[in-house]
Amino acid sequence: MKVRIKFSKSGSMVYIGHLDIMRYFQKAIRRSGLPIKYSEGFNPHQIMSFAAPLGVGLSSSGEYMDIELKEFVPSQEALQRLQAAMVDGMEVTSFRYLPDNAQNAMSSVSAASYILSYKHPEKFPYTITELQAAKKAFFDDAGTIPIIKKTKKGERELDLKPLIYDFTISEVCNSCGDSGIIFSLLVSTGSTDNIKPELVLDHFFRSMGKTDLGRYDFFIHREDMLTGQAPDFVSLGEIGHDKE
Repeated sequence: MKVRIKFSKSGSMVYIGHLDIMRYFQKAIRRSGLPIKYSEGFNPHQIMSFAAPLGVGLSSSGEYMDIELKEFVPSQEALQRLQAAMVDGMEVTSFRYLPDNAQNAMSSVSAASYILSYKHPEKFPYTITELQAAKKAFFDDAGTIPIIKKTKKGERELDLKPLIYDFTISEVCNSCGDSGIIFSLLVSTGSTDNIKPELVLDHFFRSMGKTDLGRYDFFIHREDMLTGQAPDFVSLGEIGHDKE
């Protein structure tokens, strides 16, 4: 029985790397007592796979991992048992049984949505009007956005434009009088063309002549991961069903 688990990551847990998150969930599942299936062989391990790893320092409300169970456990009961094994900054939000023919999260993810906000909004160097005008020239009206992307095998040139499915800039204000600029991005994610949101912002600000704004100047939050083809993406969390 295949299961997809959705979880969020926040607070101090954003500084825990992907490999340690894997080990954490292995221990959490053992503590929960869920009848997870193990691989066969001399060194059996829990059968689990994660969707695209989240970078260190990023928060998320849409992380996914798939596991296999040896026997049925009602979704709500399994959710409660897992949540009882979580620490501050980790929350399990969904436990859904997958169809037998469903692709695992790692191979099916094709896009991810992000929200980026400047850490010191009172010092942000541009107005919303300036940003909207720059975005029109950079993204809306551009035929291509050629960049050099660094990979493990070296560098390659690619067109960034078709890998950005949505790029929105807005200004938010709250009742406390705070305000700030929010960048919302939907970008290609997966094993073929994995685009980091900070890469998009880096080239956007470079188009404005600004080269000293980096990823560490922004809070980056991954909202969700999706599967399918643009524009008909579906959240990984919508695949499968709760079973009681």
